[in-house]
Parts: sequence; C-alpha cells; structure tokens
Amino acid sequence: MKREMEFKMEIDYKDMKEGREVDVEESYLQEGLVVYYTIIPSIAMSKNFKRQEALKNLHGVITKRKEDGIAYYLTVEFEE
Repeated sequence: MKREMEFKMEIDYKDMKEGREVDVEESYLQEGLVVYYTIIPSIAMSKNFKRQEALKNLHGVITKRKEDGIAYYLTVEFEE
C-alpha cells in the first residue's frame, strides 16, 4: 500500500524534482499527540498529523512538484 503526503518548500531547491528519493524526519508536538515530517536536511515540511496517522516508512519518492508563486509543494509517495 502506498501513501502520499504533501510538503511545503519555501526555497526553490532545483534538485528536489520528480523521481528523487528522500528521507524524512518525524517530529512531535503536544507531548506526542501530533506528528509532522521534514524532508532531510530541512528542505520542506508537512502539515501536522494525528499520532495514529504517523508514517510507517520514512523513505519516499517525490512524485509531483508544483508552485503557486509563493511556495513550492512536493508530493512524496511512501510505501506503507
């Protein structure tokens, strides 16, 4: 089973493109009730998720990159 997650990137890192493999770091808020992910090394950040929605695999592949004039958004696919 695969899972997609969107990450917001505020700097245009040209090498962050479709097909690139990435690793993410899991961080906790509210005493572990909430988790979020950062593409290593601090390239882009995900939204917050409930602990029950945490990733099982911290290695993924960028499947889409888009921009809206303010930021860049990377969709990363993870094997679950």
